[in-house]
Amino acid sequence: MVLKQLKEIITKSARKHQYLSWQKSGYFYSPFISKFATIDKHEYNASYYGVYNLVSNPKIYYITVLSFYNGNYMLKCGDAWLEGTLTDNTVDKLIRMTLSKNNENNNTNKLTPQLLKKSYNTVPKSTDCNFDQNHYEYATEVCAHVSNFLNDLPEDIFDNLYMHYNQGLNGINITILNVNNDLQMKFDRYAFKKHILLEGDKGSGKTYAATMWGKEKNITQLFVGGHEQFESIDFLGHYIQQKSGELIWKDGSLSEAFRKAKVGEKTILILDEILRIPKRELNLLISALSPIDGKYVLRTGRAISSKDDIAIEEVIYAPTENLWVIGTTNIGANYAVESMDEALIDRFKPIRKDTTKEEMRAILLQTAKKRKISLIHVDKLVDFYSKMNRLYLTKIINKIVNIRHLNEALELATNHSEIQIILEDSILLWVERDYDGYPNKEQISAVETVMRTIYDYE
Repeated sequence: MVLKQLKEIITKSARKHQYLSWQKSGYFYSPFISKFATIDKHEYNASYYGVYNLVSNPKIYYITVLSFYNGNYMLKCGDAWLEGTLTDNTVDKLIRMTLSKNNENNNTNKLTPQLLKKSYNTVPKSTDCNFDQNHYEYATEVCAHVSNFLNDLPEDIFDNLYMHYNQGLNGINITILNVNNDLQMKFDRYAFKKHILLEGDKGSGKTYAATMWGKEKNITQLFVGGHEQFESIDFLGHYIQQKSGELIWKDGSLSEAFRKAKVGEKTILILDEILRIPKRELNLLISALSPIDGKYVLRTGRAISSKDDIAIEEVIYAPTENLWVIGTTNIGANYAVESMDEALIDRFKPIRKDTTKEEMRAILLQTAKKRKISLIHVDKLVDFYSKMNRLYLTKIINKIVNIRHLNEALELATNHSEIQIILEDSILLWVERDYDGYPNKEQISAVETVMRTIYDYE
């Protein structure tokens, strides 16, 4: 059953039964769906169970389970996996089949027999119950034991099942928003040794990856957004006038980074969309990032004293081990960029950053939790991205959906039903215009079709 059906059952059937006494509950992974399912229909699932016994006879147990798999839910009274009533041959076959399906679906296969077997045979045997599921995926009527179990479900049960399911499926803890392992290794390899130029599609999470790495390492970060009107004073600094009329110096981003590094504070300077910065200003980095005796040297243009009526310019020496520059750029984007000077390119290590579903899901999960939107809706956004990317790869549309678009839908939505509305309002981002400036009707129709396949059945 889907979430809407499950919530209808909870509303209709959840009720406390005083003759049942709660013993324990928790989450587990299983390759087993239901005794009603044929062997080839079983699926890897994340489940929540409750163990109850009769108040009048503590030796009589009832095991109740809510399973989540591939966007579906199922209720059970009695679970052969938890109770350990399957044959060894069936157990091995279920695990092999689950791992095989996981590989076929191109998931990051971190499931192991040990992970799945961890919950096998861990609860008492359940007493027979007349709970009739009719169809093993959907029960219209529930027994008193399941009714009591539904009444006791945690408030965050749906989000927790979703998180557990994806953690087991992808082998990562998606509650911890780390940079993907390959990029993490490259950051670790070049940090404060070689500046890097992070390139990738627009909205692929380049800036997010850089800032998250620095945050996890507890390193000071300074952020600069590149643009065509960027001037040298934005890098170096300039004098500003106080109310008293006195002039004081205000550091630019590069001077601030050098100053922090000079006093021993490890600092990352993130130059977002670096190629939007005009070439003349960008070339300031050539001399600034050319180390002399283990130090970077920056002439700020600030007069700190004078001799013979000639100003003496401030020079900041920053140890190379304290300053690291990360530039990001959108390769192939449809806006004006300036090419980097070869001498400057030599000071950076180019690294490609592509969009991964794991990182996308992690970013969206963070926003969904902050906005108190059920995490289930993150899957719909990831599905929307996949289907839209298919339109892009088949040339049906010419503009790609990126993480920023999806994250914005969560940020702006006041409830989950508004997510679809915000996506609909964003259609013009992904379609082209004709010679008269009107949106391409065929492309709009294709995008609307994608939306209907995802959101029409809520």
